[in-house]
Amino acid sequence: MQGLRILVILPEQLPVPPIKGGSVETCTYNIFKRMARTDQVVMISRAHPRLPSVSRYQNGRLTIIRIPHGDRRRYIHSALKKVAGQSFDIIQIENRPRFVSHVRRQFPRTAIILSLHSLTFMSSLSRSQADRILRQVNGVTSVVSFVTRTMQHRYPRHARKFRTAILGVDTSKFRPWSASAKMELRSRWELTDTYNILFVGRIVRGKGLHTLVRAVSLLKERIPHVKLVAVGASWPGVSSQTPYMRQVRQLSELLGVPIRFTGYIPPSRIHEMFQLGDVFVCPTLFREGFATVNSEAMASGIPVVASNRGGIREVIRDGHSGLLVDRFQSPEAFATAIDLLYSDPELRKRIVLNARRRVSTSFSWHQTVQKLKKHYRLVRR
Repeated sequence: MQGLRILVILPEQLPVPPIKGGSVETCTYNIFKRMARTDQVVMISRAHPRLPSVSRYQNGRLTIIRIPHGDRRRYIHSALKKVAGQSFDIIQIENRPRFVSHVRRQFPRTAIILSLHSLTFMSSLSRSQADRILRQVNGVTSVVSFVTRTMQHRYPRHARKFRTAILGVDTSKFRPWSASAKMELRSRWELTDTYNILFVGRIVRGKGLHTLVRAVSLLKERIPHVKLVAVGASWPGVSSQTPYMRQVRQLSELLGVPIRFTGYIPPSRIHEMFQLGDVFVCPTLFREGFATVNSEAMASGIPVVASNRGGIREVIRDGHSGLLVDRFQSPEAFATAIDLLYSDPELRKRIVLNARRRVSTSFSWHQTVQKLKKHYRLVRR
C-alpha cells in the first residue's frame, strides 16, 4: 500500500501526546506514532496549556492539532474547521460515534472508520441512531473481539463492517525489574515489609476498589502483613477527593485494612507503580474492552487476578496467564484467588512466566498497526 493520508479525531477530553493519561489517548497515540513511519497522519485532540496548538513530529509525518473546547459539539465543529479543504484517504474517529454524521457531511466520499474502545458510547444510542451512524461509516474497528462480537450481534445488518485490532503493550517499558531496583522503589514508598495487593486505575465505583478492600479484610489473618496499594485518581490529573474515594477510605478504616493511596501518577511514571505489587488485582464491575492495566501488569512480571468480564478473558487465560474471577462482586472470590497465589509459589511463578510470554507474542503495537492497515485496504477497495 502507498502511504496514506490519515485523519484521526480523538475525544474532546484529554490531549495527545497523553501527558495526563487516558486509555483512549494513550492507545491511539501508540498506534499512530507508529503508523506515521509510513503514512501521513493528522491527529486532532483536546488542547492543554503545556502543549502548543499545533505540533509536528517525525519529520512532519505526524501532525497534532489541539482544540480548546471541552464541549463535544463545539469541539467537533472546531476540529472540522481546522481541516476544511484538506483531503484524506482514511478518517478514523476514536470512541465518539456521534461525531460520525458531522464528519460525513464534510467528507462525503472519504472512507470513515469508527474505532470503539468499549461498548459505552454505542450503548447510549437508540437503535435507530446507531443504525444511522453505522450506515455512514465504511468500517468499525474494535480494540478487542468481545466488542466486535457484541456489536455484530446487536446490529447484524452491519456485521460485515466490524473488525478487531487488539491493542498492544510496550514490553520494553512494562517489564520485570531486578530485585534491587524493586526494593529501592518500594523503600521510597515505605512498602518494603508488606505483601502488597495492587490496584491501578480510575478510582470510581465501577472499577470495584470497594470489593477489593473487603477481599483484603478477609486475608488479614492468613497474610498478616498484607497491604492494599491503590494507584490512581477519579480522573487523569485530578487530585481532589470524591465521595466514592472517601467511602473507600472509611470502609478500609472500618474493616482495619491498611491502604496506601498514591494519588494521581503521570503516564511517564505509571510503569514504575506495577513494581510495588506482589499481586495485581482488577476487580472491575464494567464489561471492559481491553483493560490495558492487565496486560501492563502481565508484562511487568506481576501475577494478575481479574474479573471475568468483557474483553479481559481474551487477555488472560484462566489458570495459565492469570486468574479470572467469575463472581466479580464477591470479596470472598477475590480473596480465594489472591490466597491461591500467595500460598502456591510454583503457580505464581508459572503464571508470571506465561503471562510475560503471552503479552510479548500476542499483544504488540506492530500487530495492532498491521491489523488496522489491513482494515484500511478493505474499506478502500
